[in-house]
Amino acid sequence: MRHIRDIIVSIVALLGTMAPAAATAQVPTLRGYFSQDSVEVGDVVEYVIEIEKDRATEIGIPDFDTSTPEQRRATAAAKRTMSTYEEYDEDIFELVEEMPFDTLAVEGRTLRLRKRYRLAVMETGTIPMRPAILYFDKNRETPDTLYAPDTLRLHVASYAELDTMLFLKADPTSQQGFGVDDDKATSMLKDEGITTQKDMPFIFAEISDYVTYGAIALIILALVAWAVVWIVARELKRRKSIVKPKPAIPPHIVAVKALEELANRKLWQNGKYKLYYSSLTSILKVYIVGRWGVGALEMTTDEIMVALQGIEMPNDSRANLIAILRTADMVKFAKAQPEAEENEENYTRAYYFVENTKLETTQHNETKREITFETKIEE
Repeated sequence: MRHIRDIIVSIVALLGTMAPAAATAQVPTLRGYFSQDSVEVGDVVEYVIEIEKDRATEIGIPDFDTSTPEQRRATAAAKRTMSTYEEYDEDIFELVEEMPFDTLAVEGRTLRLRKRYRLAVMETGTIPMRPAILYFDKNRETPDTLYAPDTLRLHVASYAELDTMLFLKADPTSQQGFGVDDDKATSMLKDEGITTQKDMPFIFAEISDYVTYGAIALIILALVAWAVVWIVARELKRRKSIVKPKPAIPPHIVAVKALEELANRKLWQNGKYKLYYSSLTSILKVYIVGRWGVGALEMTTDEIMVALQGIEMPNDSRANLIAILRTADMVKFAKAQPEAEENEENYTRAYYFVENTKLETTQHNETKREITFETKIEE
């Protein structure tokens, strides 16, 4: 009997040590990086995501091209009819090639995977990107977004900016950490048969007239500037007592106007589901920031709902917000294409969420009633 009891105790202890490991293995980890940290506009860069996950865990990966061949042909035809480039809404990245998953390692139930995309960069400047995947937790009915710990930044330079980089050198004394190598620039110019001004003999007579006229011009400009400053200061002082700062536009008015503009764009009606739900959730997140001061723009769906737990609002409004954010996650990461009725219903939910949670004066609060799907809005 004692031998049997020892075996049972050993089995229970083994199961106890295995359970936490199995639980933690279900949550994937990821990191992402670009093949280069700086490129020229129009260049192709490789974007890589490395994922470590359990064999049974399901994930959704980013999709940089959700359009069908018919939609791409229609977009190309629409661009040819545009009078100006600004009328067409281009994305920052254009998908060139999507490679299949690579299996980097297999350790028991844990898989290390790599997903690669070749993207053409269509804008200049510093482009931030936080790697993310869709995570399907077995204990949840709907997926959530899982982000990498660090935000990537890709510097996209214009042609002229890249040309000047030929003359850069390390400079510890500079705030940027680099400076211009004058000797290298001069040497390269001489190789092209060009003599720089600093290598020519200086003759003061060549600039004497410019010095005289320049001094006169500076005196005149200084007098004009002093007169302008004096007149402006006197006018501002006179108006200081009557000019009042323009009141800030309430966040619910900004949100309602943005929702109206979104409806007029007819995005989902033209197959742009991802852009439609990105715009819809952005409007709501900006409204949440202005209404309650919650930094929703950088939060996931679950983080937003946790941040709003201590804020009083109607239960219907909280449920409407969750439904919109969950649908947007499915469209963004699982390539879902909701039916027309669901798209219209989510738009209505967004409008009711803003109307039922907006900040009003005491006088208005006395007569305010909650708006629901059954409410008749009288014109």
